[in-house]
Amino acid sequence: MYKSIIFLCLFPLIVFLACNTNKKDTKAKDFIVSIKSIKGEKIISSAAYYAGYILCLQEDNKLFVLDTSFKLIDSLTIKFSKLKTYSLCSYKDTILLNTDKEIFYLDNGFVLKKYNKSNFRYGLPFYNDSTYYVYACSMGEFGGSVFFWNQKTNKTYSYPATDVQQVLKFNGNYIACSFLAHMSGMSDYLSIKDPTKLYELKDEKQKTFCNWYMGVDSIKGKKLFDSLTPPGVKYYRHRKANTITTFTYNGMLYSICSTDSATILVKHIDFKLITVDTLINKKIDFQSSKTHLVNDISVTSYFSDWGTTDKNNNSVEYQNTGLIFRKGNNIKFIEFRTPHMWTESNNR
Repeated sequence: MYKSIIFLCLFPLIVFLACNTNKKDTKAKDFIVSIKSIKGEKIISSAAYYAGYILCLQEDNKLFVLDTSFKLIDSLTIKFSKLKTYSLCSYKDTILLNTDKEIFYLDNGFVLKKYNKSNFRYGLPFYNDSTYYVYACSMGEFGGSVFFWNQKTNKTYSYPATDVQQVLKFNGNYIACSFLAHMSGMSDYLSIKDPTKLYELKDEKQKTFCNWYMGVDSIKGKKLFDSLTPPGVKYYRHRKANTITTFTYNGMLYSICSTDSATILVKHIDFKLITVDTLINKKIDFQSSKTHLVNDISVTSYFSDWGTTDKNNNSVEYQNTGLIFRKGNNIKFIEFRTPHMWTESNNR
């Protein structure tokens, strides 16, 4: 009886992950690229890599676990079946799962343990090291900021950043990668050598206010990404492509970006983006992406959703979601085929 119940509970997820089609391997210079299609039901809002597995959080707050061949791991998925998880992120050497009442972390063997919330006075971090706790907030096209809280001095430094999706370290610099899904989209980057050269925020209210700089007379209305850029800060952008994820490989900084007709690999050289090659010959439609980096592995989740009407004025919903899993120079695109997925045959 118990085994039957378990099977029935897992059956939707088994169906969800059972159909694998359209696998294709190509080469993009030094990178090996593959594409895989998996049947799904819900948007994947975030994902993380831990101990050889990929944890995926759906928009309905449910978690499931895949191996790196993208097969469902029933035994681990069952462990999270009773949790309603609102966010999934990495912190130091583990994974944090935020519920409405508690924050849990993963211990050895995927054991869930309660975490002390007091460490997150400014919310969950985008990045952290021994000195800085980096967080961000956004108001969409109305602006946003990235914040560096020095855990040793308790001082906070900040700079405007439109809609931060990812923060990582490269050659001693903090790289804040932003993407704004407004109009045709916009991607830009901040390279920050020394956060103490940014604007120090002393008012506690400013430290959680996305547009704190709008109230500072000395900088309000000025071109903060032009002549006022502080020493050691470089601002640059990609005008024709939208950044999904950024990572390091063989001592170089790369990004995967989506254009109107393709998904491309670009290299960061002297604060400019140089196209390396086309990875897949179609765009990835996304409004938001999240990346978890650990050693030489990254897992990125992305999604978009929108609505329109058909010729009979009936409401029609569309969505697009998937994963990009990279290990070294091997990049795998995982497309989740959901019931509301937009295809070329649909009239968007």
